[in-house]
Amino acid sequence: MSDHDAASDFQAHFADALPVVEHALAQAYMQVVCALAQGCGRHWFNLLLQARRRGLAVQLLVPDTEANRQSSIAWERLSAMGGQVHWLAPQAAHLYTCVCILDAHTVLSGAFADLSTVAPDDFGGVLHQHSSPLATQYLRAIAELIGDYGDGPAAAKDAAQSGALVSAEALQARTAAWQYSLLQSQTLALQAELDEIQRTLQAFERQQENAIGELLREFLDLKRQYLAQLHERFGGTAHQEQARQAEENFHRYTQDHPPQDETSPLPALDPEQQQAIKALYRKLAMQCHPDRVESSDKAQAQALFQRLQRSYRASDLQGLQHLQAQLDAGDGPPPDGAKLHPGAASPRAAADWAVQLRALQSTLLQQQAQRQALLRGPAWRTLSTQSDWGLWFTQQSRHLQAEVQRYREALAQAADDSAARLR
Repeated sequence: MSDHDAASDFQAHFADALPVVEHALAQAYMQVVCALAQGCGRHWFNLLLQARRRGLAVQLLVPDTEANRQSSIAWERLSAMGGQVHWLAPQAAHLYTCVCILDAHTVLSGAFADLSTVAPDDFGGVLHQHSSPLATQYLRAIAELIGDYGDGPAAAKDAAQSGALVSAEALQARTAAWQYSLLQSQTLALQAELDEIQRTLQAFERQQENAIGELLREFLDLKRQYLAQLHERFGGTAHQEQARQAEENFHRYTQDHPPQDETSPLPALDPEQQQAIKALYRKLAMQCHPDRVESSDKAQAQALFQRLQRSYRASDLQGLQHLQAQLDAGDGPPPDGAKLHPGAASPRAAADWAVQLRALQSTLLQQQAQRQALLRGPAWRTLSTQSDWGLWFTQQSRHLQAEVQRYREALAQAADDSAARLR
């Protein structure tokens, strides 16, 4: 497996992050090397202690901040058990995300230090990568940080005076390069998560339209007519607001689901095909994502990536395979080598990397906000609680039929009352 192919073997975890991380640590048999970007949660620290009790070599790199020094975490417990705790000096290169390497082949990154038994909607997620080349690069990079800045301010000062310290600017640039690689992989994985949510929502909405679309349109139409009549007859702020909301709901639904829109169901994929389409999406995303190419190739990459998203959201495996053939034939943007090989020395200055890192962090925050909004939306709340969509649509159909009949009778009664008043 090439470096590039290995890098494509990634998966983001959110609600299931805790069991995934616990299983990965339980499978480790040799070493755990962890570098924290900020603080450390108690659950993660306890997992490190468990790994050490099992006889694994454990190294932990912690930023030397007042908050960490005064933390309730008993860092000395790990040291007393034979683990190594290194304090990253304040003047060292800044870490933007946490990373943990297991046995030189598995890489965890992201918010694993914040793990708890319940993951909130805004949990940043944990990226799981299985790649020996990447793990080796990150191990080398963390060892370099530990060697030059890993024993707090005093040791770093002594090393500098002795001339042993690597050029600060060069080390910062190299650190920024591999941190960029981690954040970039996280943005790709989070985008895959967003596209998977959108794909599921699209499948649900299409099935809903085919099953109860006409009935739902009729229900919303009758409801808005009835509430408009109530407002016209009785007036008042409450009736006015109810009528306005019903009118808005009707127009929103009819605009999003026009009656003449012939919706065909998305292709039904078995579990093996589901995994194949997800794996292919991740591989192609690594090849054509705009953030992974030079500036001059971003427009081409953006067009290809949008095509990738459309095929994936439509569960179009054949479309993805055609795109793969096109990229394999060289008809695509060349990758930015510096971004694909974070362990290599980069000619870019640390300041240039910092700008790109801040941009990636901004992208991650936007993606996390999008994910949170989707999960809190009414459509996802509905489908996420229904294991049998067909049964749910049947139940909704019965409910809507009863509501349609009720509003028809209410409108007929209102018409009779109005005619009686005129006589």
